Amino acid sequence: MEYFKLPAVTALALLLSVNNMLAQGHGIVTKFGIADSPIELKGDVRPHQYIAAIGRSAAWLGTETGAAELWVHPLKLASDFKIDFQIPDYVEPILGADVARTVRVRPELTTITYTHATFTVRQHILAPHDTPGLLVLLDVETFRPLELIVSFKTVLQYAWPGAFGGQYAFWNDEAKAFVLSESLRERNAFIGSPWASTASTHPAHAVPDAPNTFVITVDSVRVRTEFIPIAIAAGIASRDSVQAVYDELITNAHQLYQQKLNHVTELLQSTTSIDTPDETLDLAFAWSKVNLDESLVCNPDLGCGLVAGWGPSGKGTRPGFGWFFGGDAAINSFAMNATGLWYDVAQGLRFLARYQRDDGKIPHEVSQSAGRLPWFEDFPYTYYHADTTPYWIVAVWRHWLASGDDELLEELWPAVRHAFAWCLTRDTDGDGIIENGPGNLGAIEIGELGVGMHQDIYLAAVWVKALEAFAAMSRAMSDESSARDATELHQRAKRVLNDAYWREAEGHHAFGILETGGTNDNLTVWPATALTFGLLDEARAERTLTKLASDSISADWGARILSTGSPLYDPMHYNNGAVWPFVTGFVAWGQYNYRRPWSGFPLIDAIKQVTFDWARGRHPELLSGRYYRPLDTAVPQQFFATSMLVSPIVHGMLGWEPDAPNGRARLAPQLPPSWSATIVQRLKVGETEVSASFEQTDSSFTAELQAVGPPITLELVTPVPLGADSVNAGAGPLDGVARGGQSRGPHDVQHSLTFELADAPVRVSTTWDGGLSVEPPINHLQPGQQSRGLRVLNFTASDNSWTLLLEGSAGEQYRLQTPGENVRVKSGRAISAFLDGVTHLWIGIPAGVGRGTVTVVLEPRWP
Repeated sequence: MEYFKLPAVTALALLLSVNNMLAQGHGIVTKFGIADSPIELKGDVRPHQYIAAIGRSAAWLGTETGAAELWVHPLKLASDFKIDFQIPDYVEPILGADVARTVRVRPELTTITYTHATFTVRQHILAPHDTPGLLVLLDVETFRPLELIVSFKTVLQYAWPGAFGGQYAFWNDEAKAFVLSESLRERNAFIGSPWASTASTHPAHAVPDAPNTFVITVDSVRVRTEFIPIAIAAGIASRDSVQAVYDELITNAHQLYQQKLNHVTELLQSTTSIDTPDETLDLAFAWSKVNLDESLVCNPDLGCGLVAGWGPSGKGTRPGFGWFFGGDAAINSFAMNATGLWYDVAQGLRFLARYQRDDGKIPHEVSQSAGRLPWFEDFPYTYYHADTTPYWIVAVWRHWLASGDDELLEELWPAVRHAFAWCLTRDTDGDGIIENGPGNLGAIEIGELGVGMHQDIYLAAVWVKALEAFAAMSRAMSDESSARDATELHQRAKRVLNDAYWREAEGHHAFGILETGGTNDNLTVWPATALTFGLLDEARAERTLTKLASDSISADWGARILSTGSPLYDPMHYNNGAVWPFVTGFVAWGQYNYRRPWSGFPLIDAIKQVTFDWARGRHPELLSGRYYRPLDTAVPQQFFATSMLVSPIVHGMLGWEPDAPNGRARLAPQLPPSWSATIVQRLKVGETEVSASFEQTDSSFTAELQAVGPPITLELVTPVPLGADSVNAGAGPLDGVARGGQSRGPHDVQHSLTFELADAPVRVSTTWDGGLSVEPPINHLQPGQQSRGLRVLNFTASDNSWTLLLEGSAGEQYRLQTPGENVRVKSGRAISAFLDGVTHLWIGIPAGVGRGTVTVVLEPRWP
């Protein structure tokens, strides 16, 4: 028998390669396909821009150039994690930050690509769905010898404000990993790679000042078919059990990727989606669902709940707002319920009930390290806010309305009653409104705006809505006595809210009632909360909304906390002038509530643009009030910023309000007039999903609707423009009787039709003659710009004419479209032309300084 003989050099290389593979065994991660994502965001690397990979138990918080912090809750493991490169041609390493070229951000996996003349390395970053660790998979191409230099600085510390000492790190050559531990060996982490060839050594029993470094010598044969894995595992657990997780990350790399991909795919395909003429809005909406799902975090000591946001902690141990906030969870639950993320919401509501104080108060914030220190006893932050408790009551109610989850309501009902009882103790003057005070903050945490505050309108509005919520839930729980008492108190408190806060001379609602009995009359964004909840009388609401629509509050990129006209205004101040996407959403939602879409939609569009201009797919906590740019102190991934894209879209623009306990829902769309076709899928109410497609022209609106699941009673409200006549509505086929109605408001006419919706499609068509609409003016934002866009402050009709109140920058000219009737300018600084079935207006703002307003009156071109 003859044997095939390899050349000696080739045989030796093969033997070394085989021996290396056998020695590393579990370190083999065969290459598998990385799927394209339908919502993938990609582009050139931008220095200092945030990227992240977030799982239920771990977080990679970094920048597009590759540096990152490593977290496995409740521990910060390391900072300045990075990969550099060494080739024989150069004495000095090639810094990864210098050759990071492109980034691809997917919900399940983020990829940074490093390119050099001699190599390309794709760094895939995975935060597994529920494994307490992180995984990097390196896809390497090279035709020259290459070493990867992986380094990080050991931290191994609890999240703020927890702390322990005795940390140290050492290289475990058998595991091919650095072991991070402390004197008791109760907290352990492994960071390494089975491909590592050498590593740095450090003094024993101490955290080194120098980075921990290990080197991977690239095997050019193996990398053709294998990923190079780098695994990060940690826990408050024995060293052996943490090492088992480390090994699992490598051994099960493909399964962990597939699990995360399956989760994201199910998330996108089973929740509410929109298909509009604006593809970037659809994309931002999809990314918002991914972001909000990433707010659900599981802590081994505390359980699973909703955190407020993510961002690098720098030299500290506060990962943005990556711990559990009650108010944020309540606010975000509105959007999460709207899209069907009910499991996440239920977990968040339960979490807050678990840490309810003995007197009924719901926690404002719970640190990731709260299970390792006397957080609830010794720290002042836990129950810092008053608004969190009534907000939680509202959140439980809205979740029940959306999901119809009677079992959860019964489970949480004792906590709801306890929370309500605490709220009642905060009304010391008997006016029905709960009050601010030390340890009971509302809208303002810092700054002169909150000085001397007895009540603020934000806290008051949340409480008045909580009264309505508690009354409804009491009836469902057969507690008629509590329901009657809450209803009576709600009516009284609502009257106080409408009367005590109204300032006739100023023409808007005050920010607050002072301890002296006077009012803080500053124009702020905070009345928008009451407007979102529909609590303010229409005539006064109109005047406040007009002021909120002006540039003094609503910049091109969102709503400022405080008017630019206030002596306290500071565009950099957290509470006195910065732009918050969070409150921007309340203003937009409030504008839609009062049928003012031309003021609401530009704010939705602004938050949409924020999704892509900074951290890809994320929303920053706040931006400058003067220039379109996040503040340096802003958390880059803030979930109440994200939720306030979703809520104004679903509850404002689409007008979706589910009532699952009664098998009902309301759909009242107010779409931009130029949107000829829009599709919404999987609007959820209890066990039923509603899908709708809308088509509209300047003289018709058609909705085709279908339900999957148990039949529901649906009220569809169709907007008819001001001045229209010969209105004709029809629907079919319908099972049973349909009830119709009509109501005229100051800005449009609403035709409603209520009918049973089941699996058979129903088509509702409304036609009319004449009338006029306003296309919302959109500002195409450029980073660093000042606010100079056009605002529609008001739009009304009377006596066969239409009146527009517009605001813009002094000396500027703008164009505005008014679809519908062919009209001409009757009075005002504007000229008109009728082109392609739409009237175009060119508006001139008088010369001067700052902002100016013009009133334009339009009339039919032909009587």
